[in-house]
Amino acid sequence: VWVASLHCDPNFDYPFTAGFAEDIGEGEGWGSTMHMPLPPGTSWEKEYKEALSVAVDAIATGFGAQGLIVSLGIDTYDGDAVSIRRAGFRLSGNDYKKMGALIGSKIPKGVPTVFVQEGGYKMDVVGDAAADVVASFCRAQMNREAT
Repeated sequence: VWVASLHCDPNFDYPFTAGFAEDIGEGEGWGSTMHMPLPPGTSWEKEYKEALSVAVDAIATGFGAQGLIVSLGIDTYDGDAVSIRRAGFRLSGNDYKKMGALIGSKIPKGVPTVFVQEGGYKMDVVGDAAADVVASFCRAQMNREAT
C-alpha cells in the first residue's frame, strides 16, 4: 500500500500534528507515504493541479498501482464551512472536472478504481463536484490507450 495525501499545511490547519512532507512512513512502511501539504488559500491553478499531478505520476509510474482508492475530500470547495473556518482551499466548479480528468489521464487504463467521498459540507455543491470528478475520470479513462 502506498499513500499520497494532499491537504492543508498542518502548520495552519487539520491535521495539525501530522501530514508534514517529511512524514513518509515508519518501519516496514518507510517510504510508503507522500504527504503534500499545501498553503492556505490553495487554488487549482496556483498549487493544487501541480501537486495532484506529482502525486498521480508517483502512483501510476513509480509505485505501479494495481488498484486505486481516491479519498475525495470536497471540503476543498471555496466557501465550504471547513475552508472558511480556518485556512482552507479555494477550488470550485470546473476544477473538479479537471481533477477527474487529470487522474483518469495518468492512471493506466483498466486499473480498478474506487472513489470515496469523505469530506465536504457545502451541500449545494458536493453532489455535483463529486459527480464531476468521477465522470471526468471515466471520460479520460475511455480516451486512454490500453497500457
